[in-house]
Amino acid sequence: MALGLPAATFYFVPRNQGKERSILINGLTALITSALLFALFCATLGPIFIPSWFGNSDLVRTIPWLAIYGPATLILIFISSALVAVGRPKTSALFTAISRLFMAFSVVLSAVIYASVNISLGVQAVVCLAGAILGIGVIWHSTSKNKSGPLLPSLSGVSTQLKYAVPLGLGAMLEGMALAIDKVIVSLFCSTEEYAVFVNGAMEVPLIKAITVAAGAVMLPEIVTAFSKNDRSKALGLWKLMVKRVALFLLPAGFLFYLVSEELMVVLYSESFKASADPFRIYMLMLPARVAYFSMLFQGAGKTHLVLLRAIITLFLNTMITYFLVRKFGMSGAAWGTVAVVWFFVVPYCVIQCSKFVEARWNVLLPYRYILAVGTVSAVAALGAWYLSGLFEIRSALFAGMLKGFIYTIVVSVLMGVFFREDCLHIYKQLKSRLR
Repeated sequence: MALGLPAATFYFVPRNQGKERSILINGLTALITSALLFALFCATLGPIFIPSWFGNSDLVRTIPWLAIYGPATLILIFISSALVAVGRPKTSALFTAISRLFMAFSVVLSAVIYASVNISLGVQAVVCLAGAILGIGVIWHSTSKNKSGPLLPSLSGVSTQLKYAVPLGLGAMLEGMALAIDKVIVSLFCSTEEYAVFVNGAMEVPLIKAITVAAGAVMLPEIVTAFSKNDRSKALGLWKLMVKRVALFLLPAGFLFYLVSEELMVVLYSESFKASADPFRIYMLMLPARVAYFSMLFQGAGKTHLVLLRAIITLFLNTMITYFLVRKFGMSGAAWGTVAVVWFFVVPYCVIQCSKFVEARWNVLLPYRYILAVGTVSAVAALGAWYLSGLFEIRSALFAGMLKGFIYTIVVSVLMGVFFREDCLHIYKQLKSRLR
């Protein structure tokens, strides 16, 4: 429903300095229009058809609340992105944190007092709506100095943003389907027990989106500005800097999860799901590709239609390849299929296209040596932690995992401080300055 409009703020705001309020009004208009269509469905046809689809008559009372909760949530997401785009990241973080904490408190309190799902959902919807209205006021205040440009939405302004944003939204949806199709195929052709083992381990490192999206939100406006000035070398430099920063966090975190994968699955799901570590480890092979948040260059260059094309081809290839590998090798074939599509299609496609955007050869697009160096240091630390933890006989999966994690964290921190001292100090100083 968001149609990629929150991400579009990072493109249009930097390119229209002084007209930020007008740009956000157009984006918010498009978002609210989409949200109102969803609200109309939830208020009219939803309570009639959805309960019968799921065979649950209790949904008749809860679905109408989604007519408020859905649009309000979309507005909150848009506000968070818009505040970052207009140079108010601290305000965005503070507003998001306070709204979520207040929502959690309100929902828990209503659940304790009334013990009713319907009332709790209603409270959540009302709190979201109040937060959305307050957030619009915060946006209005944050752009009070930007009074140039029309204050009423224009059809041309809305359509321009939709042309950019819709391919992003559809692309994100299709790529999400591409990453989930392996679970569907395993459920169709494998036993229930195999599916249960696979689905618990079929996931990437949980930190991937948090780190890459956060880094992208900070760097994307600068990259957009560089592209708008046709300064492709600066855009490339900013892109490579972001990749280095992401690699410095993501690769060590990835090796930590790989190291404690068995213990993690046992602690989360019990000893019966120890084998879930196998697909999890296979998915970890995609980690080096994830440090490069290619979508940021596609967005910065305004080539979002290529994101949609990539998503369509990825979904098709992943479906075909995973089907044949699952029929041949069972559930492990599903994980290998996804990894193969990422490395043999997604990465080459992105490298070729992004090289064109910045007018540079593929061999200078990424800091390959830096990524290899960080990966090597992380691997050495993981091997050392694995060996040292093996000297202790610990039967508890929880304590074994904690020991491995503790040793690894100490070793990798020391090695990073030795080999990447300047980068670590730079990040520390940036964080320190932002927290003041």
